[in-house]
Amino acid sequence: MRIALRTLSVGVLLIFVGFADAPRRRDSDWLIRVGLEQAAWAQVLYVSVSEGVLRWINPRTGQTLGEGTAGQIWELRRENGRLYAQNGQTQIASERLMAEAAEGFVMVGTAPNDLRRYRGHLEWTERDGKLLTINWILLDDYLKATLPREMPPKFHPEALKVQAVAARSFAFRRLNRYRQWGYDLCDHAPCQVYGGVDAEHPNTNAAVDATAGEGLMFEGRVVDAVYTGNCGGHTAPIEVAMVGTRPLRFLSGVSDMNGDGKPFCSVAPNGGWELNLTHAELEKRFPQVGRIRELRLTQRTAGKHAQQVQIRGERATLTLSGAEFRSAVGTGRVRSLMFEVQAQRDGWKLVGRGAGHGAGMCQWGAQGRALAGQNYRQILGAYYPGATLEAL
Repeated sequence: MRIALRTLSVGVLLIFVGFADAPRRRDSDWLIRVGLEQAAWAQVLYVSVSEGVLRWINPRTGQTLGEGTAGQIWELRRENGRLYAQNGQTQIASERLMAEAAEGFVMVGTAPNDLRRYRGHLEWTERDGKLLTINWILLDDYLKATLPREMPPKFHPEALKVQAVAARSFAFRRLNRYRQWGYDLCDHAPCQVYGGVDAEHPNTNAAVDATAGEGLMFEGRVVDAVYTGNCGGHTAPIEVAMVGTRPLRFLSGVSDMNGDGKPFCSVAPNGGWELNLTHAELEKRFPQVGRIRELRLTQRTAGKHAQQVQIRGERATLTLSGAEFRSAVGTGRVRSLMFEVQAQRDGWKLVGRGAGHGAGMCQWGAQGRALAGQNYRQILGAYYPGATLEAL
């Protein structure tokens, strides 16, 4: 077996594992490390295998330290700098431990009756006084467990391919984000939602396989292919949608209208929304302005996104970006940046459309475009202008 290293233009190091006489591998053969922050991070964890044999291995030496079988649940904890895996009277101890399934899938969770299945193998690190599980997994296997959590598997096959390419590019751009703890990506936002084997779906698996190795590139670099749920008819410039970002040509904001002037994303069932904000709530969230007298939009993008919001109070006037205002009030409540402000007796009403930050690929728009006959290459070109589809 050989281990080869490859450095990409994103400045990260990927690991490729294969046999010396094997042919050139696909993108799906690159290993990544996912920190299971949501699913398996606690002082005590529980490990098993779905079928066959569970192997406990010292990753430093490759030595098998012990084995278990399906149905056995091992308790894993860390004491005095060593990891201890215990099942009944059997105990395995080592400074580092790796668990892999000879058949089936390795399983882990924070309770013995709530274990999730994962491809690849598991390893552990200490973070904030708790054990954090790291899942070493092939990139495309990671995507298969991610796509169904990011886009409905019932969507059109071409829309699912768009999501596969965007998610693969997004993952590449975020590799090594958590290198201080020994992994690349987390299993939830702000990475992508990763659910393990039980999240997989045949439709999204097919989309990953159909686009294997494909990613978006711009000027020799992998594109930060962000995406949003429903753009409301026009995507937002990245520097408007997200605090602390800079303008990017391929994320400058594009129209999502069809030839009849109707948004492609109008196929979504949740296009419009409203939010009532009282004086009391806003004054609690923005106490520096005192009693609030006025809330208004002072600047919009060409696509009608709230770019600047002004709050005038008896003590001060506060000017925020639309993204800052949305974050302060709550992104789950201010569902998008495409909204109007209407004064009411006891406060203000926000009337908007769309859902999400608004930048990049519009997921419901991709569905609408696919239903209209566009293929995934055309859809990617529409949402990421100037980017090219290439083998990573």
